[in-house]
Amino acid sequence: MRSFFILALLAVVLVTIAISVRSGIFARKDPGKPINSAMRAALDAPQFSTEDAMIIAQRYPNARKTESGLLYVVHAPGEGPMPFKGQVVSVRYVGTFLNRQKFDASDDRGGPFNFQVGFGRVIAAWDEAFAGMRTGEKRTLIVPYWLGYGEKGRGKIPPRATLIFEVELLGIDSVSRAEKEK
Repeated sequence: MRSFFILALLAVVLVTIAISVRSGIFARKDPGKPINSAMRAALDAPQFSTEDAMIIAQRYPNARKTESGLLYVVHAPGEGPMPFKGQVVSVRYVGTFLNRQKFDASDDRGGPFNFQVGFGRVIAAWDEAFAGMRTGEKRTLIVPYWLGYGEKGRGKIPPRATLIFEVELLGIDSVSRAEKEK
């Protein structure tokens, strides 16, 4: 009697599963997307092109990666304070494409470049990078297009361009190392 009851229960479970699968009661609205939110985020996240990724891996094997996708290499650690949102920083930089062609430099513009950290007055990669640097620190920033000039580019910068910046944080607020050197 017990085995008959177990078989009947198993049959009811199987029939229920068969009806629900056949009818689509539990079907997902978008079966093409993964259920797992982490996997969805990974698939939706922008990525370097294969060619760019190979060049970066070859030239910058020790690059650190932030959550946003910014890559950087610290060449000389800084010893001063780190800026916080709203402070004005003074920086020296040279910007190149992956093919090493220079497109901009602070010295070409007459000296250090100043901007307010955290307010979107520069590309997103710079806001992120300089907020985590100490005064005197030198880094190479490998900027993916989504943290640089985006899908469309701007001026000399072509669409979806990966940019390389050699940067140095000279100072924070009105007291900068560039002013002290004068």
